[in-house]
Amino acid sequence: MFKNKLINKKTVIIISIIFVSILIKYCFFSFESGDYKRFLLKWYNILNTEGLISIVNGLGNYNPPYLILLYLLTLIPGSPLIKIKILSVIFDIIMGFLGYLIVKELTHSKNSYLSWLVILLLPTIILNSSMWAQCDSIYTTFVLLSLYLLIKEKYSLSFLTLGVAFSFKLQFIFILPIYVILYFANKKFSIFNFLLTPLGNILMCLPVILMGMPIVNAFTTYLKQTTDYSVELTRNLANIYQFLPNEKIIGYILLIITGLIFLSLLIYFIKRKRKISNKEIISISLLCILIAVYFLPFMHERYMFMADVISVIWYFIYQKKIYLPIIVNLSSLAGYSVYLFGLDKMPLWIFSCLMLIAIISLLLDILNQKINSQSKHVY
Repeated sequence: MFKNKLINKKTVIIISIIFVSILIKYCFFSFESGDYKRFLLKWYNILNTEGLISIVNGLGNYNPPYLILLYLLTLIPGSPLIKIKILSVIFDIIMGFLGYLIVKELTHSKNSYLSWLVILLLPTIILNSSMWAQCDSIYTTFVLLSLYLLIKEKYSLSFLTLGVAFSFKLQFIFILPIYVILYFANKKFSIFNFLLTPLGNILMCLPVILMGMPIVNAFTTYLKQTTDYSVELTRNLANIYQFLPNEKIIGYILLIITGLIFLSLLIYFIKRKRKISNKEIISISLLCILIAVYFLPFMHERYMFMADVISVIWYFIYQKKIYLPIIVNLSSLAGYSVYLFGLDKMPLWIFSCLMLIAIISLLLDILNQKINSQSKHVY
């Protein structure tokens, strides 16, 4: 009986917070962002007139799966703005649920459901879908599902699901290093599993491929994106480029340095005698994302989205360094504030310093886990 009361209490809290988060988001539903007016609405109208064949003919600079979802929205009556935002809000909820599943799997805590609620109420998660009309929760949802399957050692499904994330946004690549590190450090799955990720992308593009779109287009769309958005080394993002001149040569140098950082991490985990634990998968994933958005060139404010969510998951798993998810989310919000609210004087350089502190703190924490593990083994 007590257990039933506890379940009912949790259910009431979860439903209440979901309702509150939707209510908050509803307040922004009438806002039309620049991206919505310049791109999303234009694509929606073309899809409404011409159908899926417009994707085959090269509509937009998004990969086909999201454009297919936009087409499906045209079949439902109602305002394009509201429908596009509701789609992302639905994925916000699913994304939060998957975050909860990861926390529950790794902690077995009765309060793990609170992670779901915190994710739903994060400012950037609210603004991204309900104000900006963006869809970052879609690819992040599938990244979290892939991580959950990875932890459950369902490797083939994990890589295939990662391919679904790939089909929605190129930013899935920020999480890819953890899979490479795990392959070499733990040696629990075949290298051929990596082929399932591009296959997942192809499967998601299959409707328009069958209509005549070349398979290569499922991959070259992202090349078009990188060309279109490679003018500024950073756009409203608190990273190292806040301190550097906007010169492409600097971006290419930092690109090489980022590669060397990831290579160093790979070598460290290969040489480490202890295997990577399931909890460490989340720590290393978060570290990889933060390193990518901090050091890689041509990053935008929304590219922190995945880090915003996983930093909360990390905190609920480890229950320490609450400042880390706070720094990550405030830094991300600062970038949003510049674009959405026109706060051009936002001191992003301050948040860049804080972000570097967060990255170093997380790195030291991962290294310290090795020390603690060795100490427990000795004594």
